[in-house]
Amino acid sequence: MNIQNQFDPLLASLYSANDFSRIIENFPDPVCLFTTRDQKYPDRLFYVNQKALELIQLSKEELYTYTWEELFEIPSDGDIEALREQTRNQGIPIKSSPLKKNLTGYALKIEPHTVALECGEVICVVSIINITDHHKTQQQLKKSEQQFGSLFTHNPDIAFSLHVDGRITSINATGLQVLHYKEEEIVEKDVKELIAVDNLNFLRKHFYKVLQGQPARFTTKIKTGTSTVLDVDVTAIPVLVNDKITGLIGIAQDITDKVTMENLLKENEQRYKALFDYNINPVLTFDLQGRFIRINAAAMELIDFSLDELLGESFTKLIDPTRRKDSYENFQLVLDGKPRQYEMTVIAKDGTERLLHVMLIPVWIDGEISAIHCVCNDITEIRRHENLAKFMAYHDPLTSLGNQRLFQDDLTELTTKPHQDGEVSAVLLIDLDRFKFFNDYLGHEAGDRVLCEVADRIVACVDGNGDVYRYAGDEFTVILKKTCEATVHAVAGRIIDEMQRPLILDGFEAVLTASIGVALYPKDAQDVKGILKSSDLAMYHAKRIGRNNYQFYNQHIGGLTKNTLEMASLLHRALQYEEFSLHYQPQYRADTEQLAGFEALLRWHSPQLGQVSPADFIPLAEENGLIVPIGEWVLRKACETNKKWQLEHGVFVPVSVNLSLRQFYQQDLVQRVADILFETDLEPQYLILEITESIAMQEDAAARILHDLRKLGVCIAMDDFGTGYSSFKQLRYFPIHQLKIDQAFIQDLDSDNGEAIVGAIIALGHNLGTEIVAEGVETEAQAVALKRLGCDLLQGYFYARPQPEEAITDLLKIRT
Repeated sequence: MNIQNQFDPLLASLYSANDFSRIIENFPDPVCLFTTRDQKYPDRLFYVNQKALELIQLSKEELYTYTWEELFEIPSDGDIEALREQTRNQGIPIKSSPLKKNLTGYALKIEPHTVALECGEVICVVSIINITDHHKTQQQLKKSEQQFGSLFTHNPDIAFSLHVDGRITSINATGLQVLHYKEEEIVEKDVKELIAVDNLNFLRKHFYKVLQGQPARFTTKIKTGTSTVLDVDVTAIPVLVNDKITGLIGIAQDITDKVTMENLLKENEQRYKALFDYNINPVLTFDLQGRFIRINAAAMELIDFSLDELLGESFTKLIDPTRRKDSYENFQLVLDGKPRQYEMTVIAKDGTERLLHVMLIPVWIDGEISAIHCVCNDITEIRRHENLAKFMAYHDPLTSLGNQRLFQDDLTELTTKPHQDGEVSAVLLIDLDRFKFFNDYLGHEAGDRVLCEVADRIVACVDGNGDVYRYAGDEFTVILKKTCEATVHAVAGRIIDEMQRPLILDGFEAVLTASIGVALYPKDAQDVKGILKSSDLAMYHAKRIGRNNYQFYNQHIGGLTKNTLEMASLLHRALQYEEFSLHYQPQYRADTEQLAGFEALLRWHSPQLGQVSPADFIPLAEENGLIVPIGEWVLRKACETNKKWQLEHGVFVPVSVNLSLRQFYQQDLVQRVADILFETDLEPQYLILEITESIAMQEDAAARILHDLRKLGVCIAMDDFGTGYSSFKQLRYFPIHQLKIDQAFIQDLDSDNGEAIVGAIIALGHNLGTEIVAEGVETEAQAVALKRLGCDLLQGYFYARPQPEEAITDLLKIRT
């Protein structure tokens, strides 16, 4: 090999061909020489230097058996320049080449060059550069850039970057959507233009903090392209390039309507920590087996457990045992990758139960679920208020019984269920007798206490066999589902009996009875409207026949009640049109059979209805309050007639007038009686006021009224004596002049112990200084027995029927 150097022949003479062979042999990079085909394309390997042998780790003898294509798996007739460019950054692939034996995983850069020799031959000089480390660095950089780009572009929150001068350099699609900007409108805009004015100084502080190398997390208000203002939670970190801060990148989460924060990014520990630890809602993190990994302060405050106490424990430890299965099933569904929302009850360390709305969120890292976030909202109080509101909507606030709305719903549901043969359901409509008077006289507070006591008594009588409701005012209802008629009778009877037990109010005893109407399903009606109508008609029938009883609906009752409704309408104008009259029934002394007095009895002749029985219209008058003006008319008329008889016939005997309960408790009763006596000029000893034992509902008040009447000179008679619970007790307190034995005892005189009972009543009355009047004397035998027992006055059909004023006047003419 001749070395030519035209500029320095002496220098050229110093080097020989062996010198240049030594240079190649010891060259620091691997070098291979190939023959060429067609003096252009590399063909067979004929030389490798020491570095090449060290890299390839094969012997020269073995290597020299291979061609270019066999070693590098590259077509020999390929474009050398293109090959050089191809391997510049990524190296040649090694698939089945002999190089694979020792160079798997290596990245090799090939630099082929053709060289023409003096002899005219052309060889290909190939330098091999090991770029494995460089290639790995490039791959890692590419992956990092892809991850950052994915995180930035696809972040569910606003992701942005700023220049050090505050200009926005980039923003992701979420940011453009939330802020209502196009990319060209917001990029290069000064970030201060987006910040609410009153937040600018606050923002500068944190901006400068980041530019000094410190990450920052803060909340601020930003203006959108539509001029609305959003609250955002911002996390910002500095961008370092060659140890120099060139700007910042940040994440801004819209927290205007945010309740919880989810999908925390593991790569951004600071943001994750801020969102987790400082969340006002309890946040817990579980592994895929449901064991505690982490809990925030709000969760610790809620359950009163620390992380150390829960770490590694299953979350089911805190769940109400009755909800554990449901909670575990929801947890398993989240492992499929979709968030779940449900409610569960947790039990704190002190045993307190809290109802939580729970959102379970899978945490995705590298395409796999690595954990489960649990974001909770304590809805205990919300649900309590909801339940209270629902309860109040369907329950009576005074008694806590179901109200009319719940009754209607339950009755509607009842009518949809089939009943077996012989199986019935029943509706009991319970109306308190004379409660309005009771409420008006004693006051609404006492009335409310009575309603509560009545509610408790009805519930006790039903005894779990049905449902009790306060239907309206002083009306209660009971539904007995799928039972038998015997049970219905038993329950209704218990309620009637229980209602007659005295009520104790502030030391006073009061008696309040009830009238009950019963309708059976499906016997009496097949729909809600029909059942209500049937029970209502039955209840009114119970009132019509005297109250304090229960009646089952039947078709006969339906007809009677229709007449009752018509009667109630006509009763309102009967007094105005002078349709009332008085009949008088004489009373006679038992020993002399001399006339001793009269009892005034009210009668009503209606042009539309004809003669109406007092048993029909008096309960109606008491119910609607007309008994007060009617009773005053009776009292005045009786006094006028008695005075007339005195003047015309010289008959001086008292007239007895019945006082209704409502009349008796009028505040001005005594004054009204005094006024009527004065206006009719009747001396008070010729007026007897008949009361019943029902006035005992307020003993002290009743005693005061009776004593005031007695001071007027009026006599008091206790009517229907012996039928009430407090008869003997009342005699101790009330100034009674006469006792009228109830006609039921008179009718039973000939029965076992009949005379003994009547004799005892007569003896008791005489011992207390009162006259005894026997009502309902219908036979001579009864009259004889009563005379023998010492009865003072006798009254009944045996002596005379009640007669109109004219007939009694004729009778008096004959006697005088």
